Amino acid sequence: MTAKGTKIHHCTDDWGDLTIHQDANRRMLCFGNDIQQSCIDIHTPQRLCHNYTQVMMLGFLLTGDPRHCILLGLGAGSLAHAIFAHFPNCIINAVEQRAQVVALARTWFALPHDRRLRLHIDDADSYLMKSPMPADLIFTDLYLSEGMNELQAQEAFLARCRSALKPGGILICNYWLRSSLTAHALNQTLQAAFDQQVVTLSIPDGNCIAFAFDGGIPQLNPKLFIKTAEALGERLDIPLQRHARVLMHENRQLFRFARSTQ
Repeated sequence: MTAKGTKIHHCTDDWGDLTIHQDANRRMLCFGNDIQQSCIDIHTPQRLCHNYTQVMMLGFLLTGDPRHCILLGLGAGSLAHAIFAHFPNCIINAVEQRAQVVALARTWFALPHDRRLRLHIDDADSYLMKSPMPADLIFTDLYLSEGMNELQAQEAFLARCRSALKPGGILICNYWLRSSLTAHALNQTLQAAFDQQVVTLSIPDGNCIAFAFDGGIPQLNPKLFIKTAEALGERLDIPLQRHARVLMHENRQLFRFARSTQ
């Protein structure tokens, strides 16, 4: 998605240019071009602006009471803002390899200073190799100025993600459908790393969110799932109920015949 509005800040680091744009109350972070990497509403930074980040929050409905999540790729911190604001019992470990991106998230995007939000300036793969505290949810949103970081298509990396999950945890990946790496990652690599226990939701703006389950695809109660999605969506001020319906529709055979994890 192309950034609109006025460029209000520019800086560089070892990886290239970083720019910040603002359009009314929306502030956007870009990596070396005009493609939005992150976007927040400066008046309500905990409200997720992009559809793909909204869909990723369905992970909180697909696992029970998550207490620890790992964010691989911080960007401006939109996911960190939402999780921090709405899940007070959840510890967040956010990993970002670019120190300057972390500084911008603090200065320009109001990223909270709190012991529940732990920032790590590190490469995502390197962080996982250090055997971090296991997480209920891992979110991967790894992008460079030229597109998706190829790590997200590598089986060894995805296997390390699975090893960093608690039993029954979920890996949630943001894939860009126009990337040449995506089809391989979705159809072979991710499926292999998670024993074919993967569901996906394609989004009109070009993203595809994949949910990979360590403990097997859950058996959903459709009415209860929609009801809880509606309630969480009201808290988050996003159309989560609509996203939940699309997820169930696109994966109705997988959810219907999945083994129960209860």
